[in-house]
Order: sequence, then C-alpha cells, then structure tokens
Amino acid sequence: MISTKTLRSLAVGAVMTVAAAAAHALPTFTVNPNSNGLSTQGSTFTADAMNGVSSARISYTGNGSTFTYTGVGYIDFTAFSLNDTGISAVITRANFDYGIYATFTQNFTCGSFLAPGVSCSVSSITLNLWADPGNDNIYNKATVSSNASVTSVGGQVLMGTVNQVFAGAAGIDALGGAFQNINTNFALTAAGQLFFTSPDPFYQFAFSAFNNTSQGLTCNGNTNPATGGAANGCAGSFTAIAINNESGITDFNNIPEPASLAIFGAGLLGLAGLRRRKS
Repeated sequence: MISTKTLRSLAVGAVMTVAAAAAHALPTFTVNPNSNGLSTQGSTFTADAMNGVSSARISYTGNGSTFTYTGVGYIDFTAFSLNDTGISAVITRANFDYGIYATFTQNFTCGSFLAPGVSCSVSSITLNLWADPGNDNIYNKATVSSNASVTSVGGQVLMGTVNQVFAGAAGIDALGGAFQNINTNFALTAAGQLFFTSPDPFYQFAFSAFNNTSQGLTCNGNTNPATGGAANGCAGSFTAIAINNESGITDFNNIPEPASLAIFGAGLLGLAGLRRRKS
C-alpha cells in the first residue's frame, strides 16, 4: 500500500517536474507581423511570451454576505520576448506599426471583503485579443468611478478569444499590491491564424501573470491615516478599486490530459509568479 507520505512526495515531485520543464523552455510560437495589413516592414519571428501592462476597475457585486467582484479592463501588449529577452520592434513592428491588446471582463469570488492580504478565485472571464492597425488607439486607465477602456480608432482585427477559466487566483497582497495568475483556454480567429502562424493548430491554453505595486492602486475607502485609513483609499470599507500600471506576461501551451490538468496548472501558476519576480 502506498503511504500518505509517499503520495504527498509524488505529488510534490510532479509539480516540481512540470515547473522545472516549463522553466527550462517555454513553448515557442511564430508570428507574421505583415499579416492582416498590420505592417509591411516586419519580419517573421519566434517568441515565447507577450509582455504588457494592464489597467482594470474591480467593483463589489456581492450582497453583504457574499464576496463577489467584477473586473473590467484591458491589457496593452507592448512587446514580444524570447527566453526573457525582448525582441526588437524593428523585427516585430509591435507598438509601432500596430498594437496588440486585450479587453476583458472577469468575475471573482473572495473569502471576505477585499483588503490587503485577501485572495480570491477567478470564477469566469471573457477576453478578446485585438490588433490595432496604425497603433493609434487611446487607452483610458481605470478610476474608482469608471472602468478601464480602449477607444478604438479605425477598424480593429479580432485575433483570439478566451471564455473559460481552468485555474485563477487574484487579490491584494499583504503589502497592498495587486496580483493575478490565471490559466484559461485560448482560440484563434481566422485573422489570428494568419498572425500566429505556428504551431498549427495553435496552442489551446493561455497563462497570464500580472502584478502591481500598492502605488498603482486607488480605492474608494478611508483616505485618512489618522483614523486607520490609507493614502490610496485602500483601507476600511471600499467597494471599488482602480488598478493601474499592472505589468506581466502571457504565454501559451496545449491543454494536458484531464488527469494531469490540476498538477500542470499548479506548477505553471507557481512558475508564473517566480518568472514575474525574476523579471
């Protein structure tokens, strides 16, 4: 009979093996920046991640006894990278001839009212990945009273969609910074298949890790330190949070077999946090 201790050791070993393998080399993908009329000066390149900054407004949607929240925002992907090294915009033309961005709405369930030290699970997400020909959109950062949004200029190209969460954790850490690690599905559109040319078929799983310091948070709570408040309002009772200048990465992989999905997801959640701290 296998002992409980042995089972624990096997589980820990499996997670460490997955994380170590992923840390050794993230799955790569190939991009054609000259597709969809986005550029004429780029060159086909290989990358393993997209780097960006995010803004979102998180608002309380519970009823006093439930702790649910909704987040609305965007990710502005400013660069592609390979092996933690940025790829020159001379090659990618990203954030120059065209922009790559995502708009999203997601829902969270927390153990209590959001506050420093409180973590939440991501229960659902709807995300669209877009290309902006001309790179001339306007990115409107979140405030405590208005959602983050993108004012599009001209026609936009829908590249991919996300509509399912496999694992996700988010919240405010003990020091007052925001964090999110989320594993989702990912599906390219026909236009996206012209841009992300390999592998074919493309990866079905997306991994994102984003973090923000306490200086990038504003809440509609107590702003008076003399009465236990905080300068950014993220103290006491607050129902809205504006998260700005959150930075991180998104990378891709194929969905593993169902039996190994939980272990695989746990390993990559840990890896995402480690990789973000390293960068």
